Amino acid sequence: MNEITRGQLAAMLLITDAFALFCFTGSISLITAAGLLAGILLQLLLSAPLVKLGGIKEKSALIFYLVYLIMWGGLLLGMQWKTSQHIYIPYENSAGIWGKLLISGVIALVCLYISSAGIKAMGRASVIAAFIGAVCILIAAVSGIAHMNIENFSRAESGRTLTEELITGFALSGGTGSLAILLGITKGNSTKNVVTYFTGKAILTAVVTLTAVIVAGGIMEITDFPVVTAAQVSQPFSSQRIDSLFLIVFAIFAVFSIAVQTTASAYIFGKLFPKFVRFRSSVSLLLIIGAAFLLWKVPLNSGIIGAGALAALSVVPLVVLICKSIFSQKGRA
Repeated sequence: MNEITRGQLAAMLLITDAFALFCFTGSISLITAAGLLAGILLQLLLSAPLVKLGGIKEKSALIFYLVYLIMWGGLLLGMQWKTSQHIYIPYENSAGIWGKLLISGVIALVCLYISSAGIKAMGRASVIAAFIGAVCILIAAVSGIAHMNIENFSRAESGRTLTEELITGFALSGGTGSLAILLGITKGNSTKNVVTYFTGKAILTAVVTLTAVIVAGGIMEITDFPVVTAAQVSQPFSSQRIDSLFLIVFAIFAVFSIAVQTTASAYIFGKLFPKFVRFRSSVSLLLIIGAAFLLWKVPLNSGIIGAGALAALSVVPLVVLICKSIFSQKGRA
């Protein structure tokens, strides 16, 4: 059976969350960290209907998640395009738009290769990728603490209220669509699986946002991508800058985050169309690329994206749960 473990589920989802944080635009402050963490706690509470269902398996609901995953995958690909402009990539700088297209094409091909191997293989590879990313983030965090300027906490201002930051947290949580689908094929107790994921997400968010404030708080107003800037400014080693390692992790996470959406979409295609065996991953990836062209100008922290994440996490599972309860009562009658 094509099942994954709790750790593999958390790794796949956390890679997507980390990549979204890497691509975060605008200033980050302590209010941002508080709002994002409050949003994660609220998401955990709102996931109760999904936990009760043990994942989404109803075909009518799967149609919504298929569209949602394609759209979120398109947003991720668009984020990769925009953020890569601020990261030093030799070929891109020397070849302009063709370099960007080549990089995106390579990412798409690698995504196709990974997703074609299936969810189980994807889960195993994600654990390795997540470990590499965790090491990089930990090095940047330790370096930031070692060279910490306490005044950066007061200098960093996002210009947004706690409520607005909470909404931003939902907008950054597009991985809830993958959670709803992959939870149904994850071994173990659904409650423990979901709690493990959101606990990891809270730790990841706290470390990344606070590191960005510590390192780049003094220049937060003049940077478009604070997490990227923090990685570039941080220098834990005398002979090697952390941004070189960050570039590798950024590329790996870009590939895996998009591959997760592709794999989950292909899985839904298999459930909706059992006879559609070949080219599921190819079709899913092509649709994601098409969505990227349509959505690449949409800001990541928009309320519409946040509403979509809320619907994927709580609203749709709640509707499914209510419908199942009604039909069950009618069947008994």
